[in-house]
Amino acid sequence: MDFKNWTEQIKTDEPDLKEFIEKLQPYLTDTGFNGQEFERKISLGLQKKEAEINELLKPEVNAENQ
Repeated sequence: MDFKNWTEQIKTDEPDLKEFIEKLQPYLTDTGFNGQEFERKISLGLQKKEAEINELLKPEVNAENQ
């Protein structure tokens, strides 16, 4: 059984895992798990969240202390 059939079977057998498996499927190839691409996407997502947080933490001009 290849990865594609295996993951499809898991989604059928374990409906609670369907959403997780679907997010993971782009990183599964015929030869295994593409860890480098997965790590790259995680790094990009973390950088985006860090930038959003830094933007939210910037003090506002003319903000009053409460």
